[in-house]
Amino acid sequence: MNPEEFFRKAGLKPRPLQLEAAQQLAEMIDAGSVGFQAPTGFGKTITVLAAISLADAFPVTWRVRTHEIAKRIAEDCALLNVPFYIAAGREKLCPLKEEYKSNTHYFCRFLKFKCPFFKGLSSIKPEMILSFDYDQLLEKLKGTEICPYYAQLYQQAHVYIIPYNLGLSFDVSLEVIDEAHNMVLDVYSIPEAKLREALAELGINYELAGDLIHQEFIETAQMKIVELLEQGKKPLIAGSVIAKLARGTFVWREEGEIHILRFIRPRKRTIFVSATLEPLQKIYNIPVLKIPVQKKPEAFIATWMTTRFYEWDYKMAKEYNDLIFLLRKHFQRIVVFATKRIARSLRTDFVEEAPKDWKGVFLLFSRGKKSEGVNIETEAVVIAGAPYLPPYVHVERIGITHDETVAIITIQNIGRAIRQPENNPLIVLADERYLKLKQFLSDYFQFVEVNDLQELDRLLKHKQYASELPKEKF
Repeated sequence: MNPEEFFRKAGLKPRPLQLEAAQQLAEMIDAGSVGFQAPTGFGKTITVLAAISLADAFPVTWRVRTHEIAKRIAEDCALLNVPFYIAAGREKLCPLKEEYKSNTHYFCRFLKFKCPFFKGLSSIKPEMILSFDYDQLLEKLKGTEICPYYAQLYQQAHVYIIPYNLGLSFDVSLEVIDEAHNMVLDVYSIPEAKLREALAELGINYELAGDLIHQEFIETAQMKIVELLEQGKKPLIAGSVIAKLARGTFVWREEGEIHILRFIRPRKRTIFVSATLEPLQKIYNIPVLKIPVQKKPEAFIATWMTTRFYEWDYKMAKEYNDLIFLLRKHFQRIVVFATKRIARSLRTDFVEEAPKDWKGVFLLFSRGKKSEGVNIETEAVVIAGAPYLPPYVHVERIGITHDETVAIITIQNIGRAIRQPENNPLIVLADERYLKLKQFLSDYFQFVEVNDLQELDRLLKHKQYASELPKEKF
């Protein structure tokens, strides 16, 4: 089958360069792991599915960061008549989750041979449990003593859509990593008070004196949980808290929270998919098929502002709020991305969630769940401060620089507002440090340096941006 026939059978009209990209990617897959870099809105998912079909490489696993992205991949599979299954972890599927609660992960991982539902897998009939997602699987196994989590391995699909951290190993020879920059930039957090509470449950005396939390301590905590479970004791929150820490490559304290950065190493032949793959190309030493940005949007760099740690005070916070106030005069919908440290000082109308017909200022966290993989229709998007990781998080150890991490996060954040060619929001990079980051972003944006709020106001009065918004796609 050639690329034209694949799209024709699906009833789709290929976008520019999709046919060529699918054909070339199919040829590259045979040689081993490969990267596919294409701008937001190119149609990367459908292109990759076409390439896998042309290479006759099904079945595959497709790793995603969020359930929202999983549903989007499933929609494209359905559009192309590609059988799929959306998998889930123990926290959603374990029949004993109400009994073991936060300890479910550790009971299932270390003590599963004591579980009656795991033993029940011996009676499973695969043809009776075929499903398209874990909800349907749960319904089919209701009233049985068969483990739904491990029963997922008996599904028959071309594409198994699975979370990044799912431990199940499906019988495939090829894996796709969606939004693959998260291989090195998957950051999440928990309140520091939760960790202290978990340690008290385990009877571990660990003083959180420094910024970094060491892996040796996390391993000790894990073994303590297993020891308590074997004694029939069930800590209330320690299991879930320590499991989150255990997934991290770097774990650190900041602003009353524990932050976890995970670095994922693929175990098999892999297609890395993202709009920003340059750092991964260096880390994993892979060939990358790159689709150039066809139209570079204009981005204003606000040179009079910065969220640099030692310069952030109430005066600088006022500068950012003055910027937001100015944009309110020009636009009805404004999306602002900021780290949690900066976000608490900004005056906005919505935080992380907003109604479909929202108007005003919508704040999203730079490394939050909505920072990628969703479409947000807006007239203006502001990056309120370059989203650097703390300097003591030594990302250089995994082959990437702090400047590169900021570039990746920035491109992904702005990409939420530029999903279609007709999207033309105002873009403001509100941090003077973007001047030195232009070398990492020049393939994606054209830059205009603005030196004060008055100059930006004058420029906005003479420029046209998206005034009619497409239908909301939240």
